Amino acid sequence: MCAIRFGCCVGAFFLTVSHAAGDVGELQPTRPGFRIASSARVAPGTYELPDGNDSGAIIIAGDDITVDFQGASLIGAKAGAAPDTYVGRGIVIHGRNVTVKNVEVHGYTVGVFAEDSPGLRLQGCDVSRNYRQRLKSTIRYEDFSDWLFGHENDENEWLRYGAGIYLFRCPDATVVECRARNGQNGLCISRCDRARIVDNDMSFMSGWGLAMWRSSHCEVFNNKFDWCMRGYSHGVYSRGQDSAGIFVYEQCNNNLFAYNSATHGGDGFFLYAGNETLKKTGRGGCNGNVVYRNDFSHAAANGIEATFSANNIFVENTLHECHHGVWAGYSYDTVIRGNDIRNCTYGVSIEHGRRNVIGQNLISDTKLGVQLWWDRDEDLLASVFGKTHEGCPSSFNQVLANRFERVETAVRLDGDTGSFVGNNEAVSTGTLLHLKGNTKDVECTAAELLGARIEAGTSPPVKGRDEPVRLWGPTDVVARYPRLIAGRGEQHAFLPDGARRGREHIFIDEWGPYDFTDFRVFPSRILSGPQGGFQLLGPGTTFHVIQVNGGVNVKPTTGKLPQKLIVEAPKQGVYPFAIEIEADGRVQRAKGVLLNTEWRIQYYGWSEEDDPRNDPEAWDRIISKAPLAELTSSELDYVWYSRAPSEKVSRDRFATVATTTVNVPAGRYWVRTVSDDGVRVFVDGKEVVADWTWHPATPNDVEVRLEAGPHEFRVEHFEIDGYAQLQFWLEPDAR
Repeated sequence: MCAIRFGCCVGAFFLTVSHAAGDVGELQPTRPGFRIASSARVAPGTYELPDGNDSGAIIIAGDDITVDFQGASLIGAKAGAAPDTYVGRGIVIHGRNVTVKNVEVHGYTVGVFAEDSPGLRLQGCDVSRNYRQRLKSTIRYEDFSDWLFGHENDENEWLRYGAGIYLFRCPDATVVECRARNGQNGLCISRCDRARIVDNDMSFMSGWGLAMWRSSHCEVFNNKFDWCMRGYSHGVYSRGQDSAGIFVYEQCNNNLFAYNSATHGGDGFFLYAGNETLKKTGRGGCNGNVVYRNDFSHAAANGIEATFSANNIFVENTLHECHHGVWAGYSYDTVIRGNDIRNCTYGVSIEHGRRNVIGQNLISDTKLGVQLWWDRDEDLLASVFGKTHEGCPSSFNQVLANRFERVETAVRLDGDTGSFVGNNEAVSTGTLLHLKGNTKDVECTAAELLGARIEAGTSPPVKGRDEPVRLWGPTDVVARYPRLIAGRGEQHAFLPDGARRGREHIFIDEWGPYDFTDFRVFPSRILSGPQGGFQLLGPGTTFHVIQVNGGVNVKPTTGKLPQKLIVEAPKQGVYPFAIEIEADGRVQRAKGVLLNTEWRIQYYGWSEEDDPRNDPEAWDRIISKAPLAELTSSELDYVWYSRAPSEKVSRDRFATVATTTVNVPAGRYWVRTVSDDGVRVFVDGKEVVADWTWHPATPNDVEVRLEAGPHEFRVEHFEIDGYAQLQFWLEPDAR
C-alpha cells in the first residue's frame, strides 16, 4: 500500500511517495540496486529509484522465477529532467526462464535490460517515457546530425540510443502485451534467436518500434509500431532519418513478421544485410524472412526496404502513400506478391536485383509502377559484396500478372538483362512497358509488346509465352509456413476505420512524434509570409482563442479540435504576434512573425564553367543575362526538393535573385535564411549574410540594426544539384 501525490510536466516527473506495510510476501524496493533472487510480488506503488551506473535500479537474478510487480511504477528521472538526460537502467535481469510482468518503468536510458537470459518472458510491461534524443531538426530544415546510425551493434552500440526494453543474448525470449510511448526505441533485441514478440504496442517513438540484430527464427505477430518517426516536416522534408516501425539489421534470418501495423514511420519495414555481408565476406544477409499481411503505409521513405539479401518473401502487405512502396536494391531470389501499393511515388524499385519475382500486386496512382535497373556504382562494385556477386547485374527478374491502375509508366527496365514481363493488366495507364539503356534479351507477352516504348540501344524484346504464369497464392504461403496461423496473437493491430491516416498527420517536435493524447499547438512558433497557420491538436474538445496580440487577424476563434488556425497580416509590414488558446482546461500559446511584402524573383541558369564559388566574376556573368523566368510573390519560402523552380529552369545549376522593400519601425532585427546551396543577403546594399558554399539545408541568422523607414533586401542564391531550398524571414529582436 502507498499514498502518492504526483504531477507531470513535459519530459519530467515529480512525485512524493509514502509506503505503508505491504501484504505479507510483497516486496517494497525502496533503495536503488534492490535485488530479487526468487519468485516474488512487488507491492503496488510508485518507487523513485535512480540508477547512475547502469547496474539496475532493481536487479533480478535467478533461474525459474516469476516477479509480478502488480502495476508498480519505477521512476528514474529527477523532477524537471529532460528526456535526453535520463540515465541508468530500471530493471536488469540475469537468469534462465525469468518472468517479469505488470510493471511500469519510466525515466531511464533503458527501462528493462536483460543479458544471457534464455527463456525470458516479459508480459504487460509499460516502458514508456524513457530516453530519447533532443532533435535538432525543425519544421523549416533538417539537421543531418539527427540521422540514426544502426550499422554497428556487436558491442551493443545501440544502447546509446536508449530503449524501453533491450535484450542481449536472450534466446527463446517472449515479449507479450507490453507497451511503449514517447521514447526513442521500443524493443531492441540482439542475438536473441527464436524470440516471440506478440501483441505489443510500441508506437510514437522517435527511432525504432522494434529493432533486431543477429536474431533469427523469431515470430513478430500482431504488434503496433505506428508513428515511429523522426526527420519529417510535412511539405518541407521527408527522409525519416532511418527511423522505422520494424528495423531488421545484420544477419537476421528466417523470421516471420505478420499482422503488424507499422504506419507513419520513416520506413515501415527496414531490412539490411549489414557490414558482415557488405564489407567483410560478401555473403550472408538478412535472408529467408517472411513478411505477411502487415500495414506499412504512410512511410516517409519506403513502406518496405530490403537490401543486399536473398529469399525474402513479401506477401499481401498494405503499402499506401510511401515514397517507394518497396525498395529492394541488390536483393535476389525475392518474392514480392499480392501487395496493395497505392498513392506512392514509386511502386516497386529494385536496382541491381536478380531472379526476383514481382507478381499479382495491385499498383495504383503512382508515377512508376515497377522499375528494375543497373547503373555503374563504382563504390559498391568495388566492395566485397560487389566483387562476390560479379557486379550485381539486374537480370532474370519476372514481372507477372500485376494490375496497374492510373500509373504513368507501369514497368521500366533500364540496363536489365534476361527478364520476363508478362500477363500484366493496365487500366488508365500511360506506358505499359518502357525499355531503356542497355536492356537486352527481354521476354514479354504480346500485350506488353504492343505499344511498348523501346529506346535506341535497347535490344527489342522477344515475344514469349502467353499462357498464365503460376504464382504463389495465399494458401501456398500458409501451407509452407503454418506458424503464420498457429502462432498469431490476439490483438487486432491495424488502425481502425476512421483513424487518422496520411502523412499530414505526422507532427514531429524536438522530442519526436506527437501522440494525439493532449491539447497541443503545432508548431508553437512560426515565421511566415503574409499568412501562417497552426495545427490545434488533441481530442475533440472545444477550443477558444482568448487573446491576440500584434494586430494580426486570427480565424477561427472557436471550434472543435483538431483544427487549423490561420493568422493573417492586415497589410504590408512586419508583424510579431502572440496568441493564447484554451481547450480542455489548458492554455497553450502560439507566437511568431509575419512578413507581408512583395518579392520580385528572377531565375537564371549557369554552367559548370561558371561555378560562382570558384570565380568571383562568374556571378555577374550569370545574372547579366536575361532571366529564364520571373515572377512576383508575397513570400520567399521555397522547398524545391529535386524539382525545378519553373518549367523554364533546370532543376540543377540555377540561380535566384529576389528583391523587396520593407517599411519597418526602428530597432534590432534578425535576418534569417535557410538555403541549399549558396546564399547571400544584402540590406540596403550591404552584405549581411554570406554562405556562398555547397551545403545541405542550412540556417543562417544575422542580427542587424535598422532605422525607421523603408529598407531594400536582396537575396542571391545558387543551386548546384540534388535538393534545393531557399527561405527568408525578418524577425524583430524580442529583447
